[in-house]
Amino acid sequence: MGGMIQLVLFLFPVTSIILGLAGFYLFKNIWVMPLFVALVSITLMFTVFNPTFLMWVFIYTALAFSSGLFGKSFHLIVNRNRKG
Repeated sequence: MGGMIQLVLFLFPVTSIILGLAGFYLFKNIWVMPLFVALVSITLMFTVFNPTFLMWVFIYTALAFSSGLFGKSFHLIVNRNRKG
C-alpha cells in the first residue's frame, strides 16, 4: 500500500511534468502530452486503481498542460530576446 501512495504522490506528478515539457519541445504543441497523460491515467484508473483516482487524472493532466505552457512561454521569451 505504501508503494502505491509514493507512486501517486511523487512519481506520477513528476512524470507528468517532464512529459509536458518534453511533449512541447518534441511536437511544438501543448495539447499532445496532456491528452496522452489523460488517456494513460484513465486507463490506469480502470485497470490498476479505483474510480476515486479520477481526481488524480485531472491533476496529472493539469500538471502536464501547465508544464507544456511553461515550456512554450520560456521558448517564446528566449526567441524574442534572440531577435531583439
